[in-house]
Amino acid sequence: MPPFPFTAIVGNDDLKRALLLNLVDPRVGGVLIRGDRGTAKSTVVRALATLLPPIRTREGCPVQCDSEDGPCAICNDAGAIVERAPRVVDLPLGATEDRVAGTIDLGHALSSGERRFEAGLVGTAHRGVLYVDEVNLLPDHLVDLLLDVAASGVNVVERDGTSVSHPARFVLVGTMNPEEGELRPQLLDRFGLVVDVRTPVDAAVRAEVVRRRIAFDADPRALLGRFAGQEDVLRASIAAARAAAPHVTMPEAMLQLIVDLCIEARADGLRADITLHRASTALAALAGRIEVTETDILDAALLVLPHRQHAPRPGSPLPPDVPSMIEARRPFSDESSGDEGEAGGMGATSPPPSDPGGPGADAPDTRGDEDGASGQVRTPSADEQLTVALPDAAPARHPGARGGLDEAPRGRRVGVQRWDGRSRDLALVPSVVEATRRGVHPVRIEADSARMHRRRATSSRLVLLVVDGSGSMGAHERMARTKAGLRSILERVYVARDRVAVQVFRGGRAELLVPPGRSIASARAAIEDLPTGGGTPLAAALHGAATLLRRARLGRPGESSLLVLVTDGRTRESARDAAYDVAMVATTSMVLDTEVGPTRLGRVRQIASWLGASYEVLP
Repeated sequence: MPPFPFTAIVGNDDLKRALLLNLVDPRVGGVLIRGDRGTAKSTVVRALATLLPPIRTREGCPVQCDSEDGPCAICNDAGAIVERAPRVVDLPLGATEDRVAGTIDLGHALSSGERRFEAGLVGTAHRGVLYVDEVNLLPDHLVDLLLDVAASGVNVVERDGTSVSHPARFVLVGTMNPEEGELRPQLLDRFGLVVDVRTPVDAAVRAEVVRRRIAFDADPRALLGRFAGQEDVLRASIAAARAAAPHVTMPEAMLQLIVDLCIEARADGLRADITLHRASTALAALAGRIEVTETDILDAALLVLPHRQHAPRPGSPLPPDVPSMIEARRPFSDESSGDEGEAGGMGATSPPPSDPGGPGADAPDTRGDEDGASGQVRTPSADEQLTVALPDAAPARHPGARGGLDEAPRGRRVGVQRWDGRSRDLALVPSVVEATRRGVHPVRIEADSARMHRRRATSSRLVLLVVDGSGSMGAHERMARTKAGLRSILERVYVARDRVAVQVFRGGRAELLVPPGRSIASARAAIEDLPTGGGTPLAAALHGAATLLRRARLGRPGESSLLVLVTDGRTRESARDAAYDVAMVATTSMVLDTEVGPTRLGRVRQIASWLGASYEVLP
């Protein structure tokens, strides 16, 4: 079935603009599309296929090489010069590293005994679009590969007896649902533009979306014919803008505006300035202007700046809201566009959970606790970090588990070794490469040339932070130290690519603030806004933690778990049975003692012994 016509897509104007800017100037850096399921993210991207301007390449070259790049290492400049349409290439989450980067052509090696390179997905996407759906779920080793290629524009393959490098410049387009986890900051920064899409709430818009989708499913050719004229006009305007973009001028005053906006938004690095320059220039070219205007820059800034803002340090003010900042600079602000629900974007911070204790619950309340006299505690400054070490990840203890992670038959491939005569995990490409060394045709894989994969199992772990939010923890100094320690833990969770969940207990109940996932940003926001007040329902918190860990283990049987309990232990109830409950399910436990002052009850060490946990005093 042909792709849905780009001009037939209803709404999503910011998304369509962002994609068109990358067609005008691929150096803008691609687009990340964040939004709910079913908001036509994939439909819009795949509709680009018919709008991509044609390119000149050599016939038969799998990477569609450009003669201006110099000699081609893939086709050896053998083909005639032809005009072709660039490709929109899908990179599936389950792709192997060989499939993405490229490897030897097995069919050719088996038939001729010669080793010839077969281009991977980054090669076939050269001069086109590489599309990654659910890019936030892409395995880390593929993310690393994409970062290397996106930074250099060159794909280098050194494996399986193959040594090849070739240009790999493409428009990187990714889609993601933020509820399923955040994107690594290194990859997020590689996207030139970010667009947040939402489900339309206007009844007329939704009705028209349904009409066009149903019409396309019933008769694709009819809908394509209906919008053929608009597609031709848009295609011609893209080609004209692409030719005109190098000649669009940037007045010095407009360049100063770009720099001022990036400074005001507290954008990380200088990539924001360069991207904003390119995006506003492409926007002017697409509008048929020969000079960049203030409107071009302000419109482009909404796509360039929000995802590049500095994460605020503890105690420092939040960075300005980019949409509000931009609207304040417009000469004639449209007051009707200042919808409060849109201003915050997808990254708007939710208010802290309300306290069931009612009015006045935000104030520290020690009525359910045995709080001693508070001592002198130094409050961590805004730029100071406490260091809290975490236990190493361990294999999950679950029924049927055998051995450690190193014995797992599945995991990332890290090399090959001689076949042991039993394994079914044969490494086909290395086996063929070894067999071709004999120079015998046809190629046959004998036992001595067979190779099997050597794998490194993924040490996936869920880190559950169970934090005491009772009144005795509500003192400013004590909570400041607690948050500093939790920030240190989150840094280590991020580096290890562990999953994280955050639970707070206070008043009469335990509350799950962040469910298990990889959203470090959500966990960090929950920690900064930790609610406090009321008693210390430690037993309920531990029983809730045990229940959560059991559910997580059912969903991911091979995942280990680390429970981190942060408390001063000032509770009237016994938590022994609840601690034993946690000890039966948690792979590893750790307790951080936050109790301070001259009168120390010392109960946290006893809780740690019940849990079978390591015991640390928060620095």
